[in-house]
Amino acid sequence: MTCEICERIKNKQNIVYEEKNVIIFVPKEAIIQGHLVIVPKQHFPIMESIPDEIIEEMYFVANKAGIALFEALGIQGTNLLIQNGTAAGQEHPHVMLNIIPRKENDEINLQWTPKQMNEEEMATLELQIKEQLEKKETEMDIDEDIEEKNISDSEEKKLEKKEESPKIKILTRIP
Repeated sequence: MTCEICERIKNKQNIVYEEKNVIIFVPKEAIIQGHLVIVPKQHFPIMESIPDEIIEEMYFVANKAGIALFEALGIQGTNLLIQNGTAAGQEHPHVMLNIIPRKENDEINLQWTPKQMNEEEMATLELQIKEQLEKKETEMDIDEDIEEKNISDSEEKKLEKKEESPKIKILTRIP
């Protein structure tokens, strides 16, 4: 199965800006004039599969594009929209950050009716989310510790292989 977004990137269709890991293009079916889409150059089906540095670059580029839209089109605001997963309306299996320029009374409706929760439902939800976030934080700390150990082990092996001069010995002791 080929990804339409990956094909668009490969063929450089309607690309208006490019960075190391992301591009901006004008969608074929824009919601409004100035609608832009930011995508990672690599194929990532959902946001959770994207490395943090690419997420950072996507939002850095979104900020730059938003500024350009304010200046070029005289807009009054923007909506940033990611439809993450088919249940959220994602149509292409490639993460897309939509920048939708807004003006007052532009007739674009992105409003929803909030669902009311009682105190017990809210407390239960908060607890479940906190537990998952803490679990993820712990997993990330463990991964970082393992990565640091692997890096320091490989650096140590490199140093052992080098002929140690007095200057090298001194430098390796500096924190």
